[in-house]
Amino acid sequence: MAANIITLRLCKGTKDFEDFEVERMVAMESEVIKNCIQDTHHGMEPLKLCLPSGHTEPVKVLEKVLEYCEYHAHAKSNSISEEDVKIWDTDFAKNIMAADRNLGSVCHILKAADFLQIIGLCNLLSKTIANFIKDNFFKDGTE
Repeated sequence: MAANIITLRLCKGTKDFEDFEVERMVAMESEVIKNCIQDTHHGMEPLKLCLPSGHTEPVKVLEKVLEYCEYHAHAKSNSISEEDVKIWDTDFAKNIMAADRNLGSVCHILKAADFLQIIGLCNLLSKTIANFIKDNFFKDGTE
């Protein structure tokens, strides 16, 4: 296995796992994973992740988290402008919302981002939830 690839082993159930191979710099977007790699894990064995329970499809949650991390890791290394990153973030959040208007997926992804300590993703999704509430419950100020 290449030194710049980390295997994340996602717990999907008691004895059910799925492996994700990700670039080290992508995995390091998570403070939790970064600390595990730096402190004890050297990439030889899969790094086991058990996301907080509550979502029936943890693979989809982790895929969205990794999509965010991949973009942001590459944005840093490729010096993508802050404005372009903001545009991508907005589109990313809109796409999640378009798939699930009741905030369920957004909340599960936020919960995973919080667990993995991905501050940028937590901030983005918190703002997305706040805007959804503002737009849907305080439209004219009389509700």
